[in-house]
Amino acid sequence: MAEYITVDGIRYEIRRNARRKNVALGVENGSFFIAAPLGAPREALAVVVEQNGEELRGRLMRRRAAQPQGHRYEDGELFYYRGEQYPLRFIRREGIHPMKFENGAFLSFEGLAAEEIRHNFEVWYRLRLREIIQREFPAWCKRIGAAPRRVSLKNVKTMWGSCSSSGGVTFNIRLALVPPPLAEYVMIHELCHMSEMNHSQKFWTQVAKYCPDYVARRKELKTDGGKYRW
Repeated sequence: MAEYITVDGIRYEIRRNARRKNVALGVENGSFFIAAPLGAPREALAVVVEQNGEELRGRLMRRRAAQPQGHRYEDGELFYYRGEQYPLRFIRREGIHPMKFENGAFLSFEGLAAEEIRHNFEVWYRLRLREIIQREFPAWCKRIGAAPRRVSLKNVKTMWGSCSSSGGVTFNIRLALVPPPLAEYVMIHELCHMSEMNHSQKFWTQVAKYCPDYVARRKELKTDGGKYRW
């Protein structure tokens, strides 16, 4: 029979194990638990929760915030572009472009299915990222002394960028959604891979040469990257 303890209005499942020596807090599928030795008294477990529960709940909230939220493609819903959020508005079908950006808003033809709007967002972001790369990437290539043989844009779930041994660089279309400093970091990161195809200290030293605060930018991408989706 499951055993529970409630502290500050939050219920924790007590998971006892004869081989465990110490108490540890954790979260699984959104529920909190305490891993404890068989003989640990409930009063002692409550003290551990009181001392460490707030930190655990904070980690859970940050993890949830980083998870991508599905879009409904409704009027007024916010979408990112270059780190800023803008509302989606619907207009009558006019012209040939089903997705536009004007006066601080995304404009979509009314009457489209959600999947059509999602696709139109992807096309729009791809075009914008191509413009960003054409405008900003050559200067970094020249400064770092790297010359990619080709540059590709793809919609992938995990990696922000990649560099192949054949000299090709690929960027995630979602880079059009992130703040410019984060997109800049990814460009620098992949260009530095052209001379160091690894994540050795030598590689990171080179990245730091062109992006001294790369640690903070990298952390921000890992922490907040999940929200930059359409």
